[in-house]
Amino acid sequence: MEDSALNRYLDEIGKEALLSDEVEKQLSSQILKGDTKALSRLVEANLRFVVAVARQYKGKGVAMEDLVSEGNIGLMKAASKYDASKGVRFVNYAVVYVRQAIEKFIEQQAGLYQVPKNVKDEVVARQQSMPLSVDAPLGHRTNMSLLSVLINQDAPLADERVHSEAVEAAVEYALGSLDQRETKVVNAFFGIGQERETMAEIAEDMDVKRERVRQIRDKAVRKLRKAYKARLRELRR
Repeated sequence: MEDSALNRYLDEIGKEALLSDEVEKQLSSQILKGDTKALSRLVEANLRFVVAVARQYKGKGVAMEDLVSEGNIGLMKAASKYDASKGVRFVNYAVVYVRQAIEKFIEQQAGLYQVPKNVKDEVVARQQSMPLSVDAPLGHRTNMSLLSVLINQDAPLADERVHSEAVEAAVEYALGSLDQRETKVVNAFFGIGQERETMAEIAEDMDVKRERVRQIRDKAVRKLRKAYKARLRELRR
């Protein structure tokens, strides 16, 4: 999250009062019986805690809004399992779930976007010469692009020089493998033919949750990689 957006979010969630030990026990008992309202109250009262944990992961290459979003998912999972009768306060119980959710997401992003060292220089050189919009940097914070996402450690011919014409044709072919919804998310997230949008902005435009946008994006990238590698092999024959 940008500082202004984060401050607005903190203002919103700051209205929720902290819960006493006795109230947590009552909510825990109700949650274990399937009370969704009690679940919502326990989660909402601890959203500030997630932000505090998420801040510890800044600088890991993931937007703050995504760190908070993933942390909230972990918080909800913890709340659904919390049993206050065991004598542990909720934040002490939930911190493991929140951290696991955030760290798992960071690891997924690192694996999704990692460019192998042996092709990094070639990718950079090709990005400077190719007219493809997909080689534009992904936002002002990173040199990551759709092209660098497609060329990963599993890509065939990684040790060979790949001609830019073949790469361009393979990328265009891969983009054509996406359905309308996947194309919308990929174009918006990578800034292809438009300004780059955050997952929160894409979710708002599509009227879905951010987690759903992330799922669509990750599925689309997997499809792109598969189509890209298959087409590149055909072109190299």
